[in-house]
Amino acid sequence: MDVEIIIGCVIIALALGGIIALNLWSRRTINRIAQNGYRTARQTLREMQRDK
Repeated sequence: MDVEIIIGCVIIALALGGIIALNLWSRRTINRIAQNGYRTARQTLREMQRDK
């Protein structure tokens, strides 16, 4: 295999891993917001800042 092909495969694997990580993180955040039942964006932001 050429070096360029290996580098390209590594970049694609890293990009796919990043997409999966962001997807899982956003799903977790959306589920937490849905469970708490916040009404407004301000309430959501306040609670998320308190959880940190």
